[in-house]
Amino acid sequence: MKYTPIPLALAAAAFLQACAGIDNYAAPAAARAANPEAACQALVGMRIDKAAIGLPTAGASVTSAVLVKATDAGNAAGEYCRILGEIKSVDPKAQGIGFRVNLPSNWNGKALQFGGGGYDGVLPNTVGPAPLGHYAKPSPLASGYMTLGSDSGHQHPDSNDASFGLNDEQLLNFAHMHIKKVRDVAFGLAKARYGSGIRRMYFAGGSSGGRAASMAALKYPESFDGVLVNYPVSNFTEVRSWGASLRAAIYDDNSAGWIPPALVTKIAADTRAACDELDGAKDGLVSNMAACRARSAAYLASITCKNGETGSPAHCLTPTQIARTIKVYHEGYTVPYAFANGVKTYRGYNILEGSSMAIGSQPKYLEPPTSGPNAHHVARADGFFKYIIARDPKFSMTTYDVQNPGPHLNRLLAVSEMLDATHTDWTPFFRKGGKVLLVHGLDDVSLSPYQTVDHYRAMVAKMGQETVDKSLRFYLVPGLGHGIGDFLLSWDNLSVLDDWVDKGVAPPAAPIAYDSSKANLGRSRPLCPFPTWPQYSGSGSLNEAASFRCVN
Repeated sequence: MKYTPIPLALAAAAFLQACAGIDNYAAPAAARAANPEAACQALVGMRIDKAAIGLPTAGASVTSAVLVKATDAGNAAGEYCRILGEIKSVDPKAQGIGFRVNLPSNWNGKALQFGGGGYDGVLPNTVGPAPLGHYAKPSPLASGYMTLGSDSGHQHPDSNDASFGLNDEQLLNFAHMHIKKVRDVAFGLAKARYGSGIRRMYFAGGSSGGRAASMAALKYPESFDGVLVNYPVSNFTEVRSWGASLRAAIYDDNSAGWIPPALVTKIAADTRAACDELDGAKDGLVSNMAACRARSAAYLASITCKNGETGSPAHCLTPTQIARTIKVYHEGYTVPYAFANGVKTYRGYNILEGSSMAIGSQPKYLEPPTSGPNAHHVARADGFFKYIIARDPKFSMTTYDVQNPGPHLNRLLAVSEMLDATHTDWTPFFRKGGKVLLVHGLDDVSLSPYQTVDHYRAMVAKMGQETVDKSLRFYLVPGLGHGIGDFLLSWDNLSVLDDWVDKGVAPPAAPIAYDSSKANLGRSRPLCPFPTWPQYSGSGSLNEAASFRCVN
């Protein structure tokens, strides 16, 4: 590997002074630890040759390096060197990959790479907790981890913008290549700053970042030791196709399937209240989801418009709303072709079990559809089909049929192979000792938790329960949504993962999970491994994990 720090001469005097009295100057780590500011400044302008990056690039460079001191206002991460830089694209028309790497002065020899969200386009927060990490404990950076992240290879402040997909290299970088490229750059920076490579490399993310965490393990198993996979959009192509299905269900026939916001709120409130105590505790959380879903048909019957009612005022659902919008939202869809890895079905959401639909505030369909006035998933799908599938900014989803994509089918399936992290054989990652903590929330209405359940079961069918249990834990969490929720999970996930990888200590049978939501900050529950869920034991505080047990 070839690394060429440009301003080496400027830093030489500082390094030599720091090394005074050291017999062997071939130990640069000691010198740099003695003068972290000089070591940080020495990285300004550093270039990393393309040969040192495991995928095609035109090399990388550091554009700034600033020592952030522990005493700086607002800094709770301890002293570190903040590196900003760019990985140059091979295609001169493609944007580069913007990256940030934080090099702590008290480095523990390990690194955590953060994933982004949506369609990315901005740098993720790399100084805070790991996604769903413990809110009250020191951040990974403060604990001595190098932390890093990128914009995945395009720059746009709106993470809903998918226009980057018009360029092949940008799309491949977003799909998974940015993961490896930024990881390799971080290795070069570690060697330049500390004199050694990274001993343990982890990846953590939620949503699109959760998909990226899975891709890190699947595509680059030799480059990562463990991954935190939270509510992953692993079925990326399927969920965007679900958004196109939702568009037809809601807006076709003069928006006959649109449901007014007041009725959306009523459905969520009614069903949550009816199912809250099925786990033995009146705590605002639906934990016994199977029992709750068994009641959905009866609830629908009770709220169906009768005797010629039209649903206005909004107190009942018309047969059209039920047959189209509720069906797609609650049950999902099945297509007559296969996405990557044989997936044909996208499962629905718990919208008749207390979760709230994102239908939009108005029945009028905008062109392009806009999240808020229109259904959120419809707006997300629009950019996907415009820029990634049709690759035509003038394309309208009103012409697209999910059941029969016609001339778009081959492109759809090719993109599915590129973007979807639905592979069931994780053997290469598991064989080298890689570990996975997989988390999804039952209240998620962005990515169906049942897609993750199906994926987990497919992994077990492929590799066997014993093999999966040796390397992966899956937790399905009541009350947790898509990075939000009435139980906003917070737990010491990075420490659990690191102990498993580095010390061979498997996760506890039921780790303690804390709620970081403002309404219930600090309440706890056992984090129950799938397929178990937390049931109230009948005595003790509803705010304490000790009052609950994991049952099947």
